[in-house]
Amino acid sequence: MNLRLTETEQRLAALACLALPLMFSGCANMVESRTIAAFSEALQEEDVDSLRDVTSSRFEEKSLRHEESVKDFSVIRMPKGDIEIVDVDVINDNEKRVTGQIGKSKSRRLRYRLVRDEKTGKWVVDDVYIKKQKNGVSSTRAVTELMDLVTTVREFIEAWDSGSRSEILRMADPEFGTLLGSLPDEYLLRLAKQAIGDRAESKVRPEAQMDEDIALVKLPGKSGQMIISFTKVRDQWLISDLAVESRKDKDHISSVKQMATVLRSASVFLNSYSTGDKKKLKTVAMKSFFENSLEPAILSTVQLPTATQAASTYQVKLQSGFADFMVATDDELVKLSLSKVEGEDSSTAAKYLVDDVTIYEIDGNQEKRLSALFLSHAMVELYAEALSLRELQTVKMMSTADFKQRVWQRIDEPLMMQLPMPEIENAKPKILTTVFMGAVTEVTVRQGSRALVYVLQDRDGELLVKDVLLPVSGRPNSLCKTLETMVPVIQFANSLSQRNIEALQQLSSRDLNRKVWHKAKQLPSIGLRLHEHFAVPLMSLDMNDDLAIVGLGDDQYGARVRLVREGERFVVDDVKLVAGSEIKQRIDLKEAMQFELSRFRG
Repeated sequence: MNLRLTETEQRLAALACLALPLMFSGCANMVESRTIAAFSEALQEEDVDSLRDVTSSRFEEKSLRHEESVKDFSVIRMPKGDIEIVDVDVINDNEKRVTGQIGKSKSRRLRYRLVRDEKTGKWVVDDVYIKKQKNGVSSTRAVTELMDLVTTVREFIEAWDSGSRSEILRMADPEFGTLLGSLPDEYLLRLAKQAIGDRAESKVRPEAQMDEDIALVKLPGKSGQMIISFTKVRDQWLISDLAVESRKDKDHISSVKQMATVLRSASVFLNSYSTGDKKKLKTVAMKSFFENSLEPAILSTVQLPTATQAASTYQVKLQSGFADFMVATDDELVKLSLSKVEGEDSSTAAKYLVDDVTIYEIDGNQEKRLSALFLSHAMVELYAEALSLRELQTVKMMSTADFKQRVWQRIDEPLMMQLPMPEIENAKPKILTTVFMGAVTEVTVRQGSRALVYVLQDRDGELLVKDVLLPVSGRPNSLCKTLETMVPVIQFANSLSQRNIEALQQLSSRDLNRKVWHKAKQLPSIGLRLHEHFAVPLMSLDMNDDLAIVGLGDDQYGARVRLVREGERFVVDDVKLVAGSEIKQRIDLKEAMQFELSRFRG
């Protein structure tokens, strides 16, 4: 039955009621009854066109702006049934408040706000107020408010599912919108798809908790639910954040706003790193990480994926106070560790700043931290320069306790200048590779014409040089082992030159002391300029834990020094002096001096 009246019919009905007040006491409510009946009938039949005929433009804008809106009235649980008008309150010539009752239950009452349409003069429904009770608390909500929010939820799902940047940003409040707008397209669209998940294919059945200017909407999905936070800005509901609770861990997002903040910092970091823009890097890195590692580093020595390369494969793990941004390449997994930094006050948003980057080998067991990489590179540069310039104090300060004890603490500045280190060229090292092995890091460099390996060790967070591996043959490639044996050899030669018996005793073995130095009041003369046999290049070194044979010079001239370990150091036990290629031109120092001492005593 069609209960809608034309304007002429409404006027005739009103005149009839005025003429017959006693016969038809209910005529005074005929206009209201027919308007509300037409509204209810159109609503039950989901007839959008008829609903628009009997509702105001405001109602249409708030509740019928989407083509599927009429189906969403079931979401807000509008009471259904025949409505009896029980009260009409005339506010003015253009507004009435009508109370209707469904059935005989007073608890199922609705209040309607009717207004006169400015163009047609007809009375139309401008709003409906529903009284609800939950947990003993009753509240009254306007249908337009509820439908406006439900429609906004539907528009949000469509906007985020569409992948339209402008539509996604349009649905966000100013703060959230600015944050999302700062993301590159590929990050924003992937985040939107991840957040929407299976909700785009599900029916919109939201559960809402509303206040005046904020609302919290729960939207069930196939594998969990989405929780959307709305803020009303200039009478429009806008998203301020959302969370995704999923039974699948990979789909769980505790806060899209926090994730967007992480993505913004990560994308800026990767882009700035790849272009070498340290000014921008500073804005997204923790102060200590930037100043100690990134600022002094040559970033091109360690490659990281660009933001674009990371966009399709990144994974984000949000945790309390920090987050991990991970991206896999063909042979590595790169993890950006970010720490949450709260704003200075409630009006300042929290930030996520990168505090380190870790690179994992997919097919190996290497784990490389960018901070350690760059610190090791800086250490190598400083150490290489100090070695080549023979700066003893700097070298001593940057070496491990073992390296210092075996070499650097045993020498002074003049002796530092005598150490045989021809492989350490005065050239800036170029980093070739860096290998991490737990607390030990090996940095291979091209330094001048040679490839060297600087071995660094982490001791309680302090990175120190443990050794330098040299490209040599005929002797150990360890600088530490080489110098450990050469220091007493050079000191022995110097003491011979100075004819210093006391110093020679300290540098010699117990056997050499017993047979020679303890018997000599002065250096015995065996007819050779002894110290000159030591002033030739180091040619060979054969050693184990307790014995070392040092070859100086060649078969025509030089010396072969035998050292033994006594206590924690090597000492000279004997020297074979080489003055020619013939056997008679090879002289054992210990034997020759014993003979000279016995001849002198005789």
